[in-house]
Parts: sequence; structure tokens; C-alpha cells
Amino acid sequence: MSVRTVKWFSAMVILTAMVFHVLGLTPWNSMLQLVGATGWTYVGIKWRERAIVLNFLPQFFIIVPGLIYMLLKS
Repeated sequence: MSVRTVKWFSAMVILTAMVFHVLGLTPWNSMLQLVGATGWTYVGIKWRERAIVLNFLPQFFIIVPGLIYMLLKS
């Protein structure tokens, strides 16, 4: 799969995650966000674009603990 394909797929996944967020579809919105962030992190690494990596890589450290918290709380 080309970097360009990953970029566009990830962009669509992030937008879908935003729609899920607005609709209150938690935790599905967070899971989709992780998929999109994975793609964008890959793109940022391949392009050596630190701003993209800086935006998307920290999302794992924000979202994953939140998902674990939600799982343990339920």
C-alpha cells in the first residue's frame, strides 16, 4: 500500500471518528481515532515530517489509557 493511499484512508477514518464522537458512539470513536492516528504516524515517519508525528503519536498515550479506564470502570 502506498503512503498516499494510507494518508487518504487515514484522513477518512479520522473524519469518521469525529462523526462517531459527535454522535456519542464511545468507545468506537476512540478506536477509529487510533486506526487513523496509526496511519498518519506511519505517513509522518515515511515523509520525515515531525509535525505530523508530533500531532498523532501522542494520541496513543491519551486514548489508550482512557480506553483501559473505561474497560476497568464498566
